[in-house]
Amino acid sequence: MKLTHNHSVDRTAIDVKLRLASTLTEEQLGQVKQMTAFHGRVQMNIDIKEVLRLEDELKKTLRESPTSSIRLDAKTNLLKYVQVNTVLGFEEAYDDLFYELNENGGLECLRSIAPARSKDRFQPKISELQDCDEGDRLEQQLQFYLTDAGLAKPFLDVLVASVAQDSTKYEIQRVGVKSRESTRRKAIKFCGGDVRKITDMARVTVICETPEALEQAFSAILGSLQPQDVLRVANGFNSDWMPSGYRDVKVNAVVHEHLCEIQLQLREFVALKSDQHAVYEWARDLNVTSEMEPEDMFENISPEVVEEMMHLATEDWHGTRPCLEHLQLAAGQYAQAEKGLKQQLLEAEGAKRVFEDNDGKESRMALLDENANRAALCRALSEQGKYEEAEHLYTRAVEVLGVTVGQGHPIYARALGNRAGLLVKQGKFNEADTLFKRTQEILEKVLEWDHPRLATTLNNRAMLLTQQGKYTEADELYERSQTIEEKVLGPDHPSLAATLNNRASLLARRGKHEEAEPLCERAITIWKAKLGHDHPHVAVGLSTLAGLMCQQQRYAEADALYERCQKIEEKALGPDDPSLATTLNNRASSLEKQGKYEEAVPLCERAIMIWETALGREHPDVAVGLNNLAELLCEQGKHTEAEPLLERSQTIKEKVLGPEHPSLAGTLNNRATLLTAQGKYEEAESLYERAIRIWEAALGCDHPQVAVGLSNQAELLSQQGKYAQAEELYERCQTVEEKCVGPEHPSVATTLDTRARLLQMQGKYEEAQPLYERAIVIWEASLGSDHAQVATGLSDLAGTLYAQGKHTDADPLYLRSIEIGERTLGPDHPDLATVLSNRARCLLEQGNYTEAEPLYERCQTLAEKNVGPEHPSLTTTLRIRVGLLIAQDKCEEAEALCKRSLAIDQANYGDDHREVATDLNNWASLLKAQEKYMEAIPLLERALLIRAKVLGEDNPDTVSTRNNLELLLERCDGIEEAGRDGVSSEERDRQDSQRGPMS
Repeated sequence: MKLTHNHSVDRTAIDVKLRLASTLTEEQLGQVKQMTAFHGRVQMNIDIKEVLRLEDELKKTLRESPTSSIRLDAKTNLLKYVQVNTVLGFEEAYDDLFYELNENGGLECLRSIAPARSKDRFQPKISELQDCDEGDRLEQQLQFYLTDAGLAKPFLDVLVASVAQDSTKYEIQRVGVKSRESTRRKAIKFCGGDVRKITDMARVTVICETPEALEQAFSAILGSLQPQDVLRVANGFNSDWMPSGYRDVKVNAVVHEHLCEIQLQLREFVALKSDQHAVYEWARDLNVTSEMEPEDMFENISPEVVEEMMHLATEDWHGTRPCLEHLQLAAGQYAQAEKGLKQQLLEAEGAKRVFEDNDGKESRMALLDENANRAALCRALSEQGKYEEAEHLYTRAVEVLGVTVGQGHPIYARALGNRAGLLVKQGKFNEADTLFKRTQEILEKVLEWDHPRLATTLNNRAMLLTQQGKYTEADELYERSQTIEEKVLGPDHPSLAATLNNRASLLARRGKHEEAEPLCERAITIWKAKLGHDHPHVAVGLSTLAGLMCQQQRYAEADALYERCQKIEEKALGPDDPSLATTLNNRASSLEKQGKYEEAVPLCERAIMIWETALGREHPDVAVGLNNLAELLCEQGKHTEAEPLLERSQTIKEKVLGPEHPSLAGTLNNRATLLTAQGKYEEAESLYERAIRIWEAALGCDHPQVAVGLSNQAELLSQQGKYAQAEELYERCQTVEEKCVGPEHPSVATTLDTRARLLQMQGKYEEAQPLYERAIVIWEASLGSDHAQVATGLSDLAGTLYAQGKHTDADPLYLRSIEIGERTLGPDHPDLATVLSNRARCLLEQGNYTEAEPLYERCQTLAEKNVGPEHPSLTTTLRIRVGLLIAQDKCEEAEALCKRSLAIDQANYGDDHREVATDLNNWASLLKAQEKYMEAIPLLERALLIRAKVLGEDNPDTVSTRNNLELLLERCDGIEEAGRDGVSSEERDRQDSQRGPMS
C-alpha cells in the first residue's frame, strides 16, 4: 500500500524569500523559497552617517584583528541587517512613489526617453603616463583626470544653467569635482584601476518640479550638445525595477573635452533621499534586491552569534532595538516575537489614531506602518500554527490597503499574496489560487514583465500549482520566474538559486531526474559562492539533492548529503532548531527506505522532540513527525505502538488545520492502512473514503494524492476478495496518474504492477503479463535498469510466467531480480527476502529442494535480522518453509513452524485476523497430510469462523475453507464406514485428491 509519507514540513529557521526550508514531498524532494510573504520592513530611525562611521570602524577592527569573535560577528551581521533593511526600505518607498506618479500615465513623457549607450564610454583624453608601478600609475591618472574635470566643470555649469533658468521648474545643485579619495575608491572597485572609465568626476544635478519639466530640460540639454558628444543616456523611469529603487535620468556627455555627468531628478524622489549615495553603494555592494531579506547576508552564523545579535538589539546598539522581534522571527523564536510584535501593533494603532481626521500624507504613512506591523505579527502567528488569528489580521490588512492605496496598487497585491500564502497552509488551495492570480494580474498590469516582485509571485503560484498536481502549469511559471531573475538579478543571485531549487523539486516529481539534478547542483553552487559553504541555505540545497538521490535509490550519496546538511544546521542554527528537525526527519526516511529501522527511529523521535519544544505540542509539524514515526513502527510490525501516534496526529491536524485539510487526509490514509493490516476492514474503508473525499475537494479529482487513496482502497477491496470493485479503482487510479504525470512516470508503473497482481490473484495470467512488462519498461526508462523497482517488476513477472508453466522463462528473471536487489539495496535489505522467497517457492514446486532450502533459510535470517523474530512479515517465509519440510517428510519441523507462525500473527494482529485464519488453515493441512483428522477439524472450524466474520460468507477464501472442512468431516465419517466397508486410507486419499486440495 502507498503510505502518505508526510515530509512536507515548512522549515522556517530564518524566514526569507526561501525560508531555510526543505519541503519534502512523498517522493522526498526539497522545496525552498516558500510562499514568500512581505511582512513589512523594520521601522528604524537610522542615522546613515553613523552607520557609515560604524562600517568603517568594523572594517578597521577586522583589518587589525582578523580573528573572528562572537561579538564581532554579531556586530558585523547586525550592521549588515541595518544596511540591507535600509536599502530595502528606500527601494520600497521609491517603488511605491514611482507607481503612484506613473498611475494614469503620469510618467509617460519620461518613459519615452530612449536610453543610449556608446561602446567606448571613456574619457576622451589619454593620460601620458611615465614608467612606474601600478600605484604610481593610478595616482598619475587621478591627478590628470581630476585636473581635467576641474577645467571642464565651469563649462558644464554654464550649459546646464542656460537650459534650466526657470526657478519655478528647476533647482540646480552644483557640487565640486569628485574627491580624489572617492575617485580612487571607485576606480579600484569598479573600473579595474583605470580612472579613464570614470564618467562623473565633473557632474551637476538638476532637480525638476514636474515630469514635464524634466523632459523639457532633457530635450534642451541634448539640443545644446553635438550628438557624437552624448555617450550615454540612462533612464531610470523606463523600468519598473531599479537596484536601490531610485529613478532619475543621467546624461554622460563630453563638455570641454571631458566626459561629464548631468543628473536630472524629480522633486518627489529627492524629497525621499537621505544620504542616498551611501544607500546606493550598499545596494550595489551587497547585491540587494526587494526579493531578499537581511538574513540572506549573514556570515559566520551560529546560535551564539544570533543570540549576541539579539542581545545587542535589546540594548539598542546604534538604534537597532526595532530589529529585535524580526531577529527573533529569523531565529525561530516565534512566541517571543509575537509578544513584542503585538505591543508594536498597539503602538502603531495609537500613532494612527493621532491622524485619523487627517487625509494627508501623515495619515497614510501611519496606516502603512500599522499594516507593516500587522503583517509581521501575522507571520509570528502562522509559524506557530495560529492560523485563525493570522487570517483575521491578514483579512484586515487587505481591507485597509484596499481603501488606503487602492486595489490596483503593488502594496495591495503584496497583501493579497500574503493572505494567499496563509490559505495554502490552511489547505484552501482554490481560494489561495484565486488570490495569487489576482496578485499576478495586478503586478503584470502595473509592473514590467521582468520585475523581481513579479518573479516571486510567479514562484509562489508555481508552488501552489505543484501541490495541486498541476505540474505543467507550475513548470511554465517556474521557467518564467527563472528567466526574469537571470535577466534582472544575474546568473548567480541567491534568489535565483531558490527558484532553481524549487524547479528541480518539481521536475523530480515528474520523474525528470536528469533535468532536476543539474538545477539543484547549480543552486548549491550559487549559495556556496554567495553565502559561504556553511550557510543554512546551502543545507537547503543539499537536502533537496539528497531527496533526489533517494528517489533514485542512490542512498550512499543521499546519506552523505543529509549528514552534511545536519552538520551545517547544528552549527549555524543550533541543536534545537525546527529546520534541523526536518533534516533529521528526512534522513530517517532515507534510512527507512534502506531498512535501517533502528537507526531511523531515534532520528524521528528527536525531530518530534525539537518541534514540540520549539513550536508547541499541537503544531502541524509535530503531527507530521508523529505520522512518520508511526510509519516506521508499522514497517517493523509494531502496529500497537503506531496506532496512538496516528490518532494523536489526526487530533492535532483536525484541531489546527480543520477537518477538510489535505494533510489530514494523509494521516487518515495512513490510519486506514494500519487498520487494513490489522484486519479491521470496515473502519479502514470509511477512513479511506473520507481521505479521498478531502483530497478531491481540496486538490481536485485528478490529483496524484487522490490516486494514492484510490490505490489503497483498491488494495483493501482485493484483500476482501472484491476483485471487480478493486479493478475499477485501479483503472481510475491509472487514469488519474497518466493525466497528471504522464504515461511514462514511475507512479504509473507502480499502479500497472499492482493491477497485474490483482489479475494474477484471479488466475488471469495472460492479462497480467503485459501489464507487468509495461511497468518494467517504464521503470527501466525512468529510473534505470538497475533500480530496485525494476527488480520488483522482474520478480512479479517471473511469478506470473511460472504460474503459466513457463519455468525456463521465469527463472532467469528471478536471478536478475536478485542480482539487482543485492547490488542496489545490499545483501541484507528486507525487501530482498520477497524475491528470494518467490524463487524458492518455484524451486519447491519443481521438486528442487536442494536449491530451495538455503534460499528459505536466507529469507528467514533476513527477516529476523531486519525486523526481529516476531515481525508478521516473517510468517510468509515460515509458511513456505513448511511446504518444503512437508515435501521432505519433515513433519515435526513443519508443525513447529506452523505453531510459530500462528503465535506471531496472534501476537501482532489478535485472534480474529485473516492472517491467523491462514495459519490455522495451513496447520490443518499439515495435520491432514499426517492423517491427524480429529486434530485438524477444530483448526479448520476456527479458521472458517474468522474468515466468515472478517471477509464475509461469500468470500472465495471463506468458501474454500468451508469446502475443506466439509471434505474433512466427510472423510472422518468415511473412515468409520471404511472400517466397516474395507476401503483403505490410500483409496480415500485418492478420492479426496480428485476433489481438490485444502487452501
